[in-house]
Parts: sequence; structure tokens; C-alpha cells
Amino acid sequence: MVRLPNVNAYPDFLTGVQDLQNHLKQGDISSDIHKKLYQDLIHRFMKVESFETPWFLREYQNLDQAKQEIIQQIQTLDITNKETGKDSAEMIDKIYSILNNRNTIGRLQSVVDNALNQEYKESDLVEITKVIANSPLSFQDKQLFIKNLENDKVINHKLLIQPGDHSLDDLVYGSSQNFAVFTHLLSYGRGKQRKGAGEHALAILSKHITVKGVGDINVLGTPVELKVGLTKGGGRFGEEGPTAQEMKSIIAAIPEISTAVQNYLQQGNKVMNVTVFTQLVNNLKLTPQKKKEIGTKVFGRIFGKYAGDIINSFSMAQADPNEVLRQYIKTNFNWYKGTSQGGEWKVLVSMNIARRKFVVISDGQQVIDGTVSLLKNTPYIIPSQPTDVLFQANPR
Repeated sequence: MVRLPNVNAYPDFLTGVQDLQNHLKQGDISSDIHKKLYQDLIHRFMKVESFETPWFLREYQNLDQAKQEIIQQIQTLDITNKETGKDSAEMIDKIYSILNNRNTIGRLQSVVDNALNQEYKESDLVEITKVIANSPLSFQDKQLFIKNLENDKVINHKLLIQPGDHSLDDLVYGSSQNFAVFTHLLSYGRGKQRKGAGEHALAILSKHITVKGVGDINVLGTPVELKVGLTKGGGRFGEEGPTAQEMKSIIAAIPEISTAVQNYLQQGNKVMNVTVFTQLVNNLKLTPQKKKEIGTKVFGRIFGKYAGDIINSFSMAQADPNEVLRQYIKTNFNWYKGTSQGGEWKVLVSMNIARRKFVVISDGQQVIDGTVSLLKNTPYIIPSQPTDVLFQANPR
């Protein structure tokens, strides 16, 4: 006697479909029994009022491929769910509906490049829905997240434009569910039009944030530059600086310091940071005017017209290396914000995911007056790589 398949034993709809088809092909069941069991399967996993157009797919009628992807996703969403695949389907439908109602794709579209506009379409929204639904949470936690998303309580966007020290826990309203989905989405969209980690995640999770126009993101009309460090670091104040060879050439053309710097490098030192350079020049007992000329050539090469405060501090008869470093960092920020490298953004946000912290900076003075807390980092006058002349903002 052949035992009939038990539709209540299938963990998900697609597994049931495949198993019933296998039984039919192998001759274990007749076509009539297959038809009856298939209808039982539909009754178990879907609402019965429309078998032709499953209830959780009705919004996707113009995206046949997307429909199939959504169905396939159901079987992998939550293997710990002891009820039915119907609950997972309801969840994925709920996420889609919330995001669609909040015009997520419209908010994600870039005004900079038409190709990117065309790249974002409804199928992207389906993909975003799948990514969120597949986040590493229990079914119950996903349900809590959906409620937060529906109430726009996933990202506290106001913190992103408030200068000072902040925690990522405060950014996600203290919700472990929000934090899990945010970190799960960090890499989504990375690389599209040079977009970095976190930019699309924030725009997806808050209706007050977009990736449009100037800056990495826009928060309530404020262009924001976003730096995200996943394990360490929080991004540098700039994208590129002069090479080691460029800086060596500038110093070699200044006879008062060229020999001393060369001797330092010949002692096995391949790089020279700002404080070491300041102390080395101090030891040469040069006049303030001569030091000003040197500072103009060296710091001016890096920061141009923004280098005035560094030069003034460096030109003292016995310059304080720590004060020169402070002015260097302040200048570095103002240069980054004020030049084309910064893209005319108004606020910089530097996040460290591992430390669950971020800082918000709108002016270089805030970096050195205690408004924000950053780990110590000393940029290099002679770097190993060009970005090393730039300060790395790592939340303390």
C-alpha cells in the first residue's frame, strides 16, 4: 500500500510542489490524486479566494520574474517558523507594501545620472524587500521590525545632522531589530554611482533621507557626507592627497630642511608624520619668517588657501607639535568641506559599526574643541600612500 504525501508536513509551498510532482512522475500517485493534493497544498499556504492570482502577489502583476523571485524567497525566509509559509508570505508582502507606499524607489533615484534613474525600478524594490526579509532575525523580531518600519521608527534621522557624539543604538531608537536590519542592508547599493556603505540603507529605512543630489545622502534638505567603517576607522577627511614622491620633491627644494629630512629617512624611516616634521624643523632653530615660507610650501601643497592656521602655528619660534597637529586636523576638515572633493556637503557623518558609534561634524573647529570625540590619528607629511596625509575620523 502506497502512503499518500502529507501536505501538512511540507515546510514551504515550493517544497510541496516539487515533491508532489516527483510522486506524480514516479507513478506513486495518479493525476487526480495529484490535483487533489495540490489544491490542499494551496489551501494550506495561500488564501483560497484566488488561486490564479495568489493574494500576496497581486501588487506585482507587471513583474512576472519578480513574482517568481518572491515565491522562491518564501522557502528560505524563516526555517524556525513552526507555523506555515503563509506567515512568511504575509511578512514579505507587508514589507513590500510599506516600502512602496513610502515611495522608496522614488527617494532612491539619483538626479545626477539618468542611467542610475533607469536602474532603479520596481524590481529593485522587490529586491530590497527580499534583502530585508532575509535579515538574520527570528520571525517574531521581523514582525517587530515591520511595525517600526511602518511607523517610520527605524532611523532617527535628526541625529545625522546634529553635531556631536552619538551612538548607533540611539540612531535606531534602541531597537535590536532595527540595528540588525540596518547592518544587514549596509552593503546594499554599494558601488552604484560610487555610492558607499550605508547610503542606500539609510535612504531605504527613513522617508526623511534620500541619496539625491549633492553629498552621499540628504537629510531634511541638508547634504551629508557619510563615512562608514565596518570594523575599524571611519573614513578620511578627503579622497586623495599628494604622493610621497611629490612631498619629497617639495622638501628637497627647500635647502634649510632637505638635509635633515633626508637624514631622518635614511635612518630606516619610510614616512614622516606631522608632529615629527614639526619637531625636526624646531630643532633647526630657523626664524619665524623662514618657517612660514617652509609651511607655505609644505602645507600649502596639501590644503592650498585653507592652510593659513597651520602655517601660523607652525611658524612660531618653537612650535607646539600638538597644536600644529590640531590645526592640521581642523584645516583638513574645512578644506575637504570647502573644495570640490567634498561636493559642497554641509555635514559629515563618520560611523564605526564595530564600536556602534558615530560623530556628526559641520565645522573643523568642532573636531578640536571637544564637540566630537575621535581616536588619535596623526597624518603624514611624507606618506606611504596619498590618503595618509589626510586625517582619519574614527569615533572614540
